[in-house]
Amino acid sequence: MAKNSFSHRICLAFCSLILISTASCASNPPTETGQEALLETNYAGKKILWVDSYHQGNPWNDGIERGIRKILDGSEVELRIVHMDTARNTSEGFKQAAGQLALERVQEFEPDVLIASDDNAQKYLVVPYIMNMRLPVVFCGVNWDASIYGYPTTTITGMLEVDPVEPLMRALKDYTRGTQVAYLSGETETQWKVTENYNQRFFDGRMQVHLVKSFDEFKQQFLLIQEQADILITGNYVGIQDWDDAAAQAFIIDNSRIPTGYVDGYMTPLVLITMGKIPEEQGEYAASVALKIIAGAQPSDFPVTTNKQTVLGINLVIAEKLNITFAPSLIKNAEIVYPEQ
Repeated sequence: MAKNSFSHRICLAFCSLILISTASCASNPPTETGQEALLETNYAGKKILWVDSYHQGNPWNDGIERGIRKILDGSEVELRIVHMDTARNTSEGFKQAAGQLALERVQEFEPDVLIASDDNAQKYLVVPYIMNMRLPVVFCGVNWDASIYGYPTTTITGMLEVDPVEPLMRALKDYTRGTQVAYLSGETETQWKVTENYNQRFFDGRMQVHLVKSFDEFKQQFLLIQEQADILITGNYVGIQDWDDAAAQAFIIDNSRIPTGYVDGYMTPLVLITMGKIPEEQGEYAASVALKIIAGAQPSDFPVTTNKQTVLGINLVIAEKLNITFAPSLIKNAEIVYPEQ
């Protein structure tokens, strides 16, 4: 293999999606025919405000935005967006101020429906300020359980974000020497919630948790985990202040000794296997329900649902480093990171 930099050695081949399960009509984003039916209503003059917990450029939330815009395209609904930026700014004071600023935008814009994505938008905006208003809210990207926020209510519904951990672990265990699992990610409120859920639901409290704030700390913990664990779940890099994507890719390739995986497809260049959730699914669902509410439905007409779709990703660069050969049947149905030939 040529010894060029890692960023020059990869290309993405987008192949078929693997659907974990088939959703009911109530929880699926609309089909093309369903989208046409949604747009039969006159939405001119109607307004949707999307409050995003994070920042533009965050791969997950950028995907949610693509899903929202896909559904609203041609509807004449006015969409405005507030980015709370609470992944890059993690102090409690900043989060509270971001929630207050988002409230001011709600009051100024007076939307017909509020879409609120990920946990901080719930904690710092919806729960303290919006929950007791008549404003309908559709949430998305809330990890695992919305009851901690008092959802659902007569005015609040949405889609939970549930990670396909079990199929990811089944895939990784085919290439491991043991069963000790470690988790490495940026330190954010969402990641603390994720790791608590993982340990409770899947690992009986035995998963090692390493949440870091700096790129240097990430590298130190990554090296340590190679010696202490058999499988590494490399969570996303949100919350790592000085993250360098190209440097991280090169570092991970040079130092990988154990199988790695994650549940977001955008991490495929950084791990061996992803069972990736599709953020567009969250955005499409939230926007389609918002349109139905504008057309006269009530939030309580839509039970809280969960994401249903995932895409398999495999990284042949890391596989080569670990001397792993994937079955042709696996490669055929995957999004792939290839080494340069």
